[in-house]
Amino acid sequence: MQQETQALRPARRVLVIDDEAAFCRFMARLISSLGYEVTTTCQAKCAYLDELKEPDIVFIDMMMPDMDGIEVLDVLADYKVKSAIVLMSGADHSLAKAEAFAKQADLRLIGVLHKPFRLNDVQTILAAE
Repeated sequence: MQQETQALRPARRVLVIDDEAAFCRFMARLISSLGYEVTTTCQAKCAYLDELKEPDIVFIDMMMPDMDGIEVLDVLADYKVKSAIVLMSGADHSLAKAEAFAKQADLRLIGVLHKPFRLNDVQTILAAE
């Protein structure tokens, strides 16, 4: 019976925001293989931000050219988004700053991923959610 209940639940939605198209494709394959519905965008200034719902999960790259991760977090805070948030970056200093900002803005931060990371790292964060 429990398996039937899980099968009836819609897949949780994940939004990946990263300026590198190849990385977005990689994340889409990786996360969808875990049973999630994935949308990706290479532009932080996207219409998806105002469509987020509480059960959604957002993966945000901190180092983007048009709008950096802190600015994205600021928009999410303005929209009072309750979605779970995962920060991603290859630069440790940007992750620490973004983590502090997310907590101060009362955003629902569930994880931080240091690039490069592995499937197991993503699975651990999503399983804890």
